[in-house]
Amino acid sequence: MMQLEHIIGDVVCLVLRNSDSLKELNLVGPMIHLKIRGYDKMGLWIEHPGLVIVKTEDSAGKAIPLKKQIKESVDASVLITWDNIQSIMHYPNREGYDFP
Repeated sequence: MMQLEHIIGDVVCLVLRNSDSLKELNLVGPMIHLKIRGYDKMGLWIEHPGLVIVKTEDSAGKAIPLKKQIKESVDASVLITWDNIQSIMHYPNREGYDFP
């Protein structure tokens, strides 16, 4: 029997009921592969794959020219609530997906 504890740290395939709810976070599609960071009573906490923040204004609110804008990669976790998860597919022993 599969248990949620076994997928923490692994990359799984999530099938979502409402993929539009995550569009604003740049997580697009009804079926996405994501690394699981944990879970709680609200849902699964996943690692955001490649969140980048672009600084487009200086401290005075003035626009920064495109060539001088600074991009910063940010480590972020996202909660996907249980009611939005239709199915979870785990890949035990698959290289690049299953991490001890």
